[in-house]
Amino acid sequence: MNVRKGGRVLVVAVMAIAGAWTGFGSAAATPEVQPADIRIEPAPALTLPPELDDFYRPAAGVVAAAQPGEILRVRSINPAFFGVLQLNIDAWQLLYRTTDSHGEPISTVTTILRPRGEAPEGGRKLLSYQIAEDSAAQYCAPSYVIQSGAIPADYVNAAETLIPIAAGVGQGWTVALPDYEGPNSAYGASRMNAQATLDGIRAAENFEPAQLSGPGTPAALWGYSGGTIPSSFVPEIKDSYAPELNIVGAASGGVAPADFATVVRHNNNGVYAGLISAAFAGIATEYPDMQRVMTERVDLLGQFVLASKKVLCHPVGASLFPGFNYLGTFQGADPLQLPEIRQAIADNTLGQRTPTVPIYFYHAQNDELIPIGGTDAIIGKYCAEGAPSVTYVREFAAEHISGVLTHLPGAFDWLRDRLNGVAPPAGCSISSPTTTVTDPQFAQALSEILPPMAQALAGQAIGRTG
Repeated sequence: MNVRKGGRVLVVAVMAIAGAWTGFGSAAATPEVQPADIRIEPAPALTLPPELDDFYRPAAGVVAAAQPGEILRVRSINPAFFGVLQLNIDAWQLLYRTTDSHGEPISTVTTILRPRGEAPEGGRKLLSYQIAEDSAAQYCAPSYVIQSGAIPADYVNAAETLIPIAAGVGQGWTVALPDYEGPNSAYGASRMNAQATLDGIRAAENFEPAQLSGPGTPAALWGYSGGTIPSSFVPEIKDSYAPELNIVGAASGGVAPADFATVVRHNNNGVYAGLISAAFAGIATEYPDMQRVMTERVDLLGQFVLASKKVLCHPVGASLFPGFNYLGTFQGADPLQLPEIRQAIADNTLGQRTPTVPIYFYHAQNDELIPIGGTDAIIGKYCAEGAPSVTYVREFAAEHISGVLTHLPGAFDWLRDRLNGVAPPAGCSISSPTTTVTDPQFAQALSEILPPMAQALAGQAIGRTG
């Protein structure tokens, strides 16, 4: 790679990260080992959005007969950055069975990214990275935006794929990018999103080309902002829903589901008001009573706004109707006081169980999108209840957008230690630094993340071990 080209892709990589953020189920049976007769289909000749792609639409009877995490269909894909720059990694998509918010079988897709070459002795480690989809339309899903030929309508999600590619595949790990919102794009439905994430891990571990070692595979989760909706909820339901999985840690930054009600009130009438109606639309797909109340009580203008969110990805959807009083479109009552809506929100808010999985939470004290108070309260609750390992960083000189970059090195460093078998710190560790940028680990972590990012954009193989 010549110096000029290398400099260009490195700048693109840094800009992509910095600009990417404008925007308890019952215990399930352990799924059977994936049958050997599941055929790996070739990559599609034409990249279609999920709404037009029959890969995403299995027969209802097939889904109902499967176990959680069971693979229903597999295909190779050609991964690309922004649908154009080809990535020199192996990639597949797995259609698998998961469970909705009420215990009913549904299906969704996870995208598996793996370095070229042979696996290290004992198999690879697994990073499940939850992109901040934040949308109520299927074509915004990670499985679409990562494919060559995809139209990058959700350019934020497309840019965010660089983080797990560089920090995960670049380390030699296998990466899973689940479509955790499921077939109905249930944005904000933490319970269903977390179950889909756990079943995506099950599917990955049962897929031989992923080069993992079954349920014993060290697996970690990572997400920022909307990506914390599943990533932070998994530690609360893992023991009841997927006790067999070896999840060694979960990192969440800009924690969204700590206090959904406060986030809604904070953003109503604000710059990010567009995200509120999208979340209402997403959660309501899982809660028919909430959907009914919204149909009956939301005025004509509110219904128009809701309908727009179902066809737009979040970069555009979030920027429409800034300052809009969405709560004011409900007739006759404060919507957050309606029992149907209160119950749906409560079912998807953190704090229902004490996590047994080691967690790393990061939240900017001056987060303009998600107030830190909710995260402070949840961490206080976890610590009071004796959670075994909680690391919480409250950075002062950051807000939601800049927090993407300032959160990245600390989370990466913490996750790498967990996946490398370093014991997590016991008890609760809470720090409130002025900035993380001056930490020695900040520069060290970036020096490990940025080169594979540049190499990936230049079409070079990364994370090779064989």
